[in-house]
Amino acid sequence: MSLFKFAKKQTTLPSLTAVEVPQSSLNYRIQLTPDYILSARSQLELGYLSPMLKAYRIFRKEDDSAASAIDVRSEALKASSVSFSTEKLSSAQIDFFTSLLKQFTPLFIDLLLELKLTGVLFRQIIYDFDSGLYYPVKFISYPRADLRLLNNIPVPFNNNTPIIINPIQTLAYFREEAILYSALKYDVFFSFAINNWAQFTETYGKPPRIARYAPGTTEAEKIQLWQMLQNFGTDLAAMVSDNVHIEFADFMSKSASSDLYYTLSKFCDEHITRRILGNNLSTTSVGDGGSYAQAKVHNLVRKDILAGDCRDLDAFLSAFFTRLNHINFDSQAIDVIVHPPSDNNLMERIQIDEKLYNYIGIDFPEDYWYNMYGVPRP
Repeated sequence: MSLFKFAKKQTTLPSLTAVEVPQSSLNYRIQLTPDYILSARSQLELGYLSPMLKAYRIFRKEDDSAASAIDVRSEALKASSVSFSTEKLSSAQIDFFTSLLKQFTPLFIDLLLELKLTGVLFRQIIYDFDSGLYYPVKFISYPRADLRLLNNIPVPFNNNTPIIINPIQTLAYFREEAILYSALKYDVFFSFAINNWAQFTETYGKPPRIARYAPGTTEAEKIQLWQMLQNFGTDLAAMVSDNVHIEFADFMSKSASSDLYYTLSKFCDEHITRRILGNNLSTTSVGDGGSYAQAKVHNLVRKDILAGDCRDLDAFLSAFFTRLNHINFDSQAIDVIVHPPSDNNLMERIQIDEKLYNYIGIDFPEDYWYNMYGVPRP
């Protein structure tokens, strides 16, 4: 069953003013720890969305692997072809929805991915009334609002009172499975691994210094020698008495412990990327054989995820455009069509299509040419 239900014919019209949604003035910094994530998860199960959403924002902002993987997934979807069926639509309807796609398609894609990544999407829509039509002009987010679930729909609260907004003025969705939740644990492990790795390097990166002094050395000389040993790791020069012998010890087995932290960091980094993209050839095939076979599998996985994103974007936009059609025109459903970017060699493809058309007589539908070759409609 699709998450994006098609609305019934609207009996009310949207307001042209925004409903005020209070946001917390506190923007305190939190650290992503296992205790915080478990607490946020418990609150999420009770319907309190804000703690987990804050964790997701920090994760996306501070984890380079997550940010890079999200960018890759977003840009792949933005390369897709988005259109809609014009059958039975008037010229006014076609112009209306064409202008929306030209203006907001990248934003619509970001909104869909936000829902899939975090499991929550809430925006208040601001409309403008022009030439007898309601145009959405802004999609306002409230990152520090107190969002809670009410009938399985995200709703902003003021203290313990829900703020009621006309449903046609919001995009409000919730899904149980959030992609970023399963990646959070790797981020926490990664942070601890980097911490431990830094401490290990600071402790064992410099060899231990051992000083031996002759019998009869005074207490003042011992204190001076101890201070010199403490600074010996950073000083580029030292002057000592012939009575003092300084040696540097080394532990041959310390690299094995260092590799443990490096391996853990690499493991977490790869799994964060893999959870978001489905696979990551560049981080898993280095130094391994069979790279051609791995590339084929990687490409299939990438296509499957992109095809799933296209299907979800199709349903998301179809539901939203149908709502706008109900507000402005009639009760007809709007069918949005999203095609993944083609990997075809267009020079080879057009030669095949030319022979199929000219010699065999296959009559291609008009949509085929626009979708296959990415030619914009006039």
